[in-house]
Amino acid sequence: MDVQKLIHIWNQVMVRVLDVRLKQTGIDDDLHQYRLPASAFIFVMQGQGELWVDNEVWLCDRFYVLHAGKGARLTVRSRKELNVYIVLYKAALPASSLREFHMMIQESDPFKECWGFSPAEPLVMLDLLQTMREHWLKPDDGLTRLVTKGDFIRFVHAVLQESVHRDGELSLSEQIVRHLSRNYRHSFSLEALARQLNYSQQYISRKCKEQTGLSPLDYVIRFRMEEAKSLLAVTMATQQEIASHVGYPDLMYFSRMFKKYTGMTPGHFRKQYGQSVSDHARNTSKSSVVLNDRVRYHFQVSDIDYQFQWKGEQKMTRVNQSFYAALLLCLTMIVTACGGQVNSGSTTDNANASTNSTSTSQELEPTPSSETKIVKTAFGDVEVPEHPQRVAAISYLGTVLALDVKPIAGESFLMSSPYLEGMLDGVTDVGDSVEKLLELQPDLIITHNGQSEVVEKYQKIAPTVSVPYNQFASIQEEMLYFGDLLDRRDEAERWNEQFEKDTADIRKKVQQSVPEGKTLSVMQEYDGTVFLFGPKSGRGGRLMYEIMGLKPPAAIPENMLQESYSEFSLENLPEYTGDYLILTTEASLQELQADPIWGLLEPMRNNRVYLWTENQSWYRDPIALKKQITQLTDWIIEAASR
Repeated sequence: MDVQKLIHIWNQVMVRVLDVRLKQTGIDDDLHQYRLPASAFIFVMQGQGELWVDNEVWLCDRFYVLHAGKGARLTVRSRKELNVYIVLYKAALPASSLREFHMMIQESDPFKECWGFSPAEPLVMLDLLQTMREHWLKPDDGLTRLVTKGDFIRFVHAVLQESVHRDGELSLSEQIVRHLSRNYRHSFSLEALARQLNYSQQYISRKCKEQTGLSPLDYVIRFRMEEAKSLLAVTMATQQEIASHVGYPDLMYFSRMFKKYTGMTPGHFRKQYGQSVSDHARNTSKSSVVLNDRVRYHFQVSDIDYQFQWKGEQKMTRVNQSFYAALLLCLTMIVTACGGQVNSGSTTDNANASTNSTSTSQELEPTPSSETKIVKTAFGDVEVPEHPQRVAAISYLGTVLALDVKPIAGESFLMSSPYLEGMLDGVTDVGDSVEKLLELQPDLIITHNGQSEVVEKYQKIAPTVSVPYNQFASIQEEMLYFGDLLDRRDEAERWNEQFEKDTADIRKKVQQSVPEGKTLSVMQEYDGTVFLFGPKSGRGGRLMYEIMGLKPPAAIPENMLQESYSEFSLENLPEYTGDYLILTTEASLQELQADPIWGLLEPMRNNRVYLWTENQSWYRDPIALKKQITQLTDWIIEAASR
């Protein structure tokens, strides 16, 4: 969880509370595999327990706050009674928000992320939740929902405030349980686990037993047996296949362990619970620590708490024999189809083969070289083709085109750039669809996405280079990096040479026109909010500060200029506004001049302001930059002459 990013996003979104619930749960009444219908905060109190979100576990001791995204499967287990608050909410960015915020959510939606911690001041959060729930249960007269929303915002503030000062590391108990849950199929060695975590075997055993009531070995056995029960009940796999899958190559030993755990042999268990999968079998597996994929929505947003009955879930998950017959038939067809594709050289196989940077489909021309090279990326060194032929420019589309490389794919937002009009024939808009990208069989993917799970998906298709947008100190450095990557070093050097020659003449004219000591500010306003941009950003910041050599007002703190953008209060607007102003806005000059705050600024009064829309100002690739230079330098030379 990137706390600073989260704070930025929460300051922009519109929020609606959907429900506030309170549930008591314990060993005989677990909250089991509940599919969250919206983003949620879960607050647990009064005991120890395991909080599972999908297949990850967090351990609570007295108090715990957990966030999970829509569609996640939530399970809460405890050997004692726990009180669980669940606040369901929806958050959305206004359409007018900065594109940087929309891109943040597109890359990694913080409202879908799972994270949690033990709060240092839990009673503050508990008080807010109790008040929130009291208001929520009252008849809605409009004001009750409004005060609930206010309580929720204060709760989020309390959570984020504590998050800022946390190191984010898992507790030892969480490390132990997560290790066991991920590796229970492999041979277990307490000695190896102790060595890996740098604690004694006795201490690890004690921490595991304190939290789960089981020793590490018994916890592993529980995982294995519950997984075996599930597989015996719902699949046609042989006992040997199941035994091997859960970590017992010896079938006889598996049978003895299974009988000791369940009181019956694997064969007897399958006869009793297999195929039809009775309600009793469902209830038996309900206490499993192995979280299977059976999930359900038994929830209406308009429901109140007395209608929210987890105990009734067994009636809603009854599966009859005909369903499993159909399921097995579908699985058989899928396996058969997959087998046929393997033999015929399917698209998927070819795409996976391209990950090794050695070949692509023989039907595509030209056939790329088998030579490879190593490049540095945000995720370390990556092996890529020496001479890539089918480049998917999910990011840096304008940079790739500036190097005279026609990519096979791009992303919707970059392809909508007005500066690339007429240059995108043959470039497929894949959006964020991995399936569309796979069909195109790229041999290289370029992205700025810093989310590891997204990059891993791309890497299964082709070698993937991930580079943050603010990685490069200058546009020339950016061109050289991608010139080397795309086997266009000569083109990059020629472009840089010509660019430096052209801009040197323009820079001289600008600096001669603008009187010494005059300053310039680069801003964007929307909905009463103002953002400041520095030399790393678009909106004209890179162009006017880095390339033209103009200076911002001295009152602007240096740290604000180091970021791509910084939000600030309108109270600072006069102090942060220079003699010249480049402003991204949807408002007209007349509207701004009539505004009681904007209208008093010197650039507004002296007509030394350049207005443009976000669709014109956001792009900062080499092609956009060349076209923007003409527009902005012509303006400032003319404005300075008045």
